[in-house]
Amino acid sequence: MPEALQDKVVPAEDGRIVVTFQGQSHTLTVNHRPLVKFYPGWNPFALHVSLLPLPLLRLRHERGTEAFWFFDPSFNYRASRFAALAPEEREAVVEALAPFFKALVTSALEALRPTTLQLTEKVRNLGRVLCEELVDVWLERFPPPGCFTPQMLPQDGLSFRAGSPPLKATAFLQLLSVARGLTAKTSPVILSPYGGAILRGFPLLRLPDMELTRFADPAANIVLYIGTVKPSAGAEIAVIYCPQQDLILMEEDTDLARLIPLRLLSLFIGNPDAVEMAPRELTVDFGKAGLSGAFALGAASSLPTSVPSLPGDWPNRPNRT
Repeated sequence: MPEALQDKVVPAEDGRIVVTFQGQSHTLTVNHRPLVKFYPGWNPFALHVSLLPLPLLRLRHERGTEAFWFFDPSFNYRASRFAALAPEEREAVVEALAPFFKALVTSALEALRPTTLQLTEKVRNLGRVLCEELVDVWLERFPPPGCFTPQMLPQDGLSFRAGSPPLKATAFLQLLSVARGLTAKTSPVILSPYGGAILRGFPLLRLPDMELTRFADPAANIVLYIGTVKPSAGAEIAVIYCPQQDLILMEEDTDLARLIPLRLLSLFIGNPDAVEMAPRELTVDFGKAGLSGAFALGAASSLPTSVPSLPGDWPNRPNRT
């Protein structure tokens, strides 16, 4: 977590805004001219100087809106949007967090029992908007998930993992048939598609356009995210996502389903409950399957965030809707 800003960003006697880092003072500049004030209503509240190759200053408006500024290593202003950085700068920023994102996939997204990475809090402190952008760009390095509708399923079924028996189309259709309403259940359960176990679910994601419940089968060593996406008003499409196989099954083809990996990784970074409240017991005894439990919902923030314009252009413009 960044240190208190009264010890990091302070006005100098001559009016310059100075950063104190590792015992050395650095003047914040814009176009290599000393910065003497921020935009009206904006104040710095967090400074990151070691997590990324470029220093990052987070600002908050008196009305609660947040923004961020990138600086170069000499603390000269570079950009207030990730996309405004030079291509080599964007690549360097993403590459700095690539090992963390890779570890997050194995420790949370694909893990039977998700665990928290030590670096998660520092990454979270970069802010939700920037974190989502960086995860999104990192995911673009890889082929997109394989997306299927029931009509596209092969006759001999699909296998979630190498060495596991393929699942027939009927097994997928049965899972899709119970996808609706799972996040509204206190203790959601499903029958494992491989049979022999009742899987205990965790209502993980509840957004206006996407709801997902997490299930893990320890015998088959797979994780399933089952729920619905709502690409438009009144539309609700059942979906299943298996990260180990990078596979998404959906009742109807919709681009919104392809955002599931991004939404889940962003959730695991931004909301500690997504890991901490997950059940330790993955299955339920047949005789206890009807008992209610107390599973907290993990939710990702969907609040819009805006950033100030570039220096010299005072009106505020939204960075992300």
